[in-house]
Amino acid sequence: GRGTLVMINFSQRNLSFGDAELIRSAIIANPQLGVLKLGYNNLGDTGTSLIASAINFGGDGFEETDKVKLGESDESKCKGADSFHRRQHHPSLSVLDLGFNNIGDRGCFSLATLAVSRNSTLSTLYLSGNAVGEQGALALADAVAGGCGLTSLHLTANRVGAPGVKGLMRSIAEFDVIVQMAQQDRENRMALEEEKKRRLAMMNAGSIDAVGNDVTNLDCGDESELDDLARLNGFNCMEELYLGGTNMGSTGCLSVSNMLLTNLSLRVLCLSDNGLNDQDLSLFSQSISRNRQLPIETLRFSFNRLTCVGVETLMNAIWESKTLREIKLDNNQIRDRGAQLAAVVLTSVDLEVLDLGFNRLTIVGVKALMKSLAENSSLNTLTLSGNVLDTNASKAVSYALAYNRTIQKLFVDHCSLSYAAQRHIAAGIVSNSNLALRVMSGFPLGAISVTLGLPAAMEHWTNEQVLKFIRVMWDRHRHENGPTLALSKESSLSLSTSGVSESSPNPGGAKSPAKTDEKVGPSDPATVVAAAMSAFTALGDTAGTLLTTEEPQRAISETSPIVSSDAVMLEKTPSGTIRVPPLDDSDDESSQADKSATPLEVSVSHVSTDSLCTANGKECPETPLDPVKKKRNMEWLRLHYRSLNGMTQLPFVHADLLQLYRYFYSPIDVEEDGSVQEGNANRTNLKSGDSGGTTPTEFFYTEKHPPNSPSLSSASSAGPHTARRQIMPGLQRKASYRSLHDVAMMPDSLNYRLRSPNFISIDNSCRRRPVSALEGCNPMQPALKRARNDKPRIDYFPRIKTKIEAFLSSSNQPKALVLLRQLKFIETMLFRDGHPYQDQVSRDNDPTELVPADAEIILIDMM
Repeated sequence: GRGTLVMINFSQRNLSFGDAELIRSAIIANPQLGVLKLGYNNLGDTGTSLIASAINFGGDGFEETDKVKLGESDESKCKGADSFHRRQHHPSLSVLDLGFNNIGDRGCFSLATLAVSRNSTLSTLYLSGNAVGEQGALALADAVAGGCGLTSLHLTANRVGAPGVKGLMRSIAEFDVIVQMAQQDRENRMALEEEKKRRLAMMNAGSIDAVGNDVTNLDCGDESELDDLARLNGFNCMEELYLGGTNMGSTGCLSVSNMLLTNLSLRVLCLSDNGLNDQDLSLFSQSISRNRQLPIETLRFSFNRLTCVGVETLMNAIWESKTLREIKLDNNQIRDRGAQLAAVVLTSVDLEVLDLGFNRLTIVGVKALMKSLAENSSLNTLTLSGNVLDTNASKAVSYALAYNRTIQKLFVDHCSLSYAAQRHIAAGIVSNSNLALRVMSGFPLGAISVTLGLPAAMEHWTNEQVLKFIRVMWDRHRHENGPTLALSKESSLSLSTSGVSESSPNPGGAKSPAKTDEKVGPSDPATVVAAAMSAFTALGDTAGTLLTTEEPQRAISETSPIVSSDAVMLEKTPSGTIRVPPLDDSDDESSQADKSATPLEVSVSHVSTDSLCTANGKECPETPLDPVKKKRNMEWLRLHYRSLNGMTQLPFVHADLLQLYRYFYSPIDVEEDGSVQEGNANRTNLKSGDSGGTTPTEFFYTEKHPPNSPSLSSASSAGPHTARRQIMPGLQRKASYRSLHDVAMMPDSLNYRLRSPNFISIDNSCRRRPVSALEGCNPMQPALKRARNDKPRIDYFPRIKTKIEAFLSSSNQPKALVLLRQLKFIETMLFRDGHPYQDQVSRDNDPTELVPADAEIILIDMM
């Protein structure tokens, strides 16, 4: 009932055509709805027609009685309804996902006529995996020819056939030509107007009369009338076209080739699984070579019948292309000649993705490809899956991985890798001090790395964890030893059963890159092992936590054009924030923010609202502040702003990140009376107003280990609870007795020794005493129970925690370190006698008392 939804995701909800009426109502009631994701349901033609009618009806919230159906004979009635009763088409819906919904020609016809035709807002239509045939494709072709806003059309796995593809290509080509002619017409008109102005200026300046006689002959047309380009405003040319598995055959491919001869807008083209052969690819390549203005970026020819003959024509066509970034040629019949041609193209085209998986490559093609990869600086994804990589081929892969600095994803699944081949590839990865690799599949990298001398704990790590550890390892090594490291002379890392050894010349006689000031190529085995052990010792038990914060980034493939989200719905608040809708209207942003708020209130409210937009929809509570606290916090921030701001200029030190991470993510023990088993001698009172006593550099480097935090040397192999027991004497184990009365029965001198902190018991024997011997003894008073607080420090700063974890999950560790440094500085300088880490229920209602929310709000205002 809000009318503020901007995204609805009902994918895989087992919806049928009976649920389409509810979806239709939601579309009409939410004019800001921009993304509608309904994939993997069973809406069918009936449900799709209802959704299409809702898009055609618009999102202004009028009743259905105002709706005028498309195709009525009374044009005046239609125009009047469009002008006065409703807006044509939904004003915001730009992405519509109806993939895998059993939609046939009838449903596609409704979409084309009601939702696509003359709709300048809808830009992405996803219909993959349906039952759209020739008639449905022709209906879409008519909508494209008449003008629409579509820039991305997904028809993968629809049997539209050659006639449907041919009609669609003809419409795309015709509309593209119309736009080009309109642009040329506008340019000509503007040129004529400039010429007319120039001649009029010359005539007014007293030039020859002949100039003036020609002015009347310059006909620029009726200026009050819109030109063709203005009438096409809002309509777009096709930029992304996915036609894989459409059964187009050679006829359909020829129509695509003809369309490319004049196209100036297409960026992505997928023709996978269409049974294309070398002749089809040759005609396609000729079109690309003749139209050098085509801004093509992605070409996909997977699952066809291509060989090296067709690949050669394609490589010649794309030679020196300035726009091409991705080529997929997997699951074809390409041999070594094709891999050699691709290796040559890598020297002239800045490809980022190359897929040659499941072809027929051998050591010859792999060597040529790896030699080019070692010197390449643009490729970030390479797929060699399904090609047999023997020991010699794996050496070539190892050599390339030891030198390459840009490859981020490597896929070598089903390559029949032997144990020795796996060790070669792993050695090339771990020896590259400039490694950029983040995703690798094909074999467990951790288990193989252990056999090379790396820490045994890596055996059960995922490949992503191992790769991140290697990058962290070399970052730490560079920080400790400087950027210049010893470079082995044209050597790769060969492996033996005992570990890593240096030998074997470069495969294929490849030359090493020219030496620069920065380390290039594989590091020697001793340096690799030493760096790994040092980094693992520094990480300690926090290694698993820190190394799993980074999720491997996976690009959106052709399976869905919409970014997946855990949220089913998202709404837009009046201030523009995107968030998960609250369960009741009482949580509206308008009820939380007061128009008469002070600048500090507005700042805090704005930051808190932004924190609501998280991937999982969690909300961080907002702590209200009284004016006294606000004024005091602002004054403290004014005094310490320079110190806090200076921390953004400090260099990134990974050891500091680990140290502060441990400190804030470790729990605290609190006594019943509220005291904390930690020393607070270094804390400074806010009221003192001392702003210049400690600089950021002094604070973090003169006091190497923060107060109350476990040092790297003492707790590198211990968990948070172990480290806490080591530094808190109050948690040391005391002497135990069968009965509390045993202590009271002892002499005073011995009782004094037991209470002494230096007493060490040697006699551990204990005899059972008769009950009569214990009669008349005064029982000991039990000691105060200690309430255990396992809540980490960072949990007292929920909004700061959200930002820190967001930085860590996006591999932005420098920003996370800045926040942790600033938070530690505020915590140390802000609190003195009392301790902030207590639950609010245990505090007095004293407005002058400092709480964690004060530190959090100060840091938020600082940001």
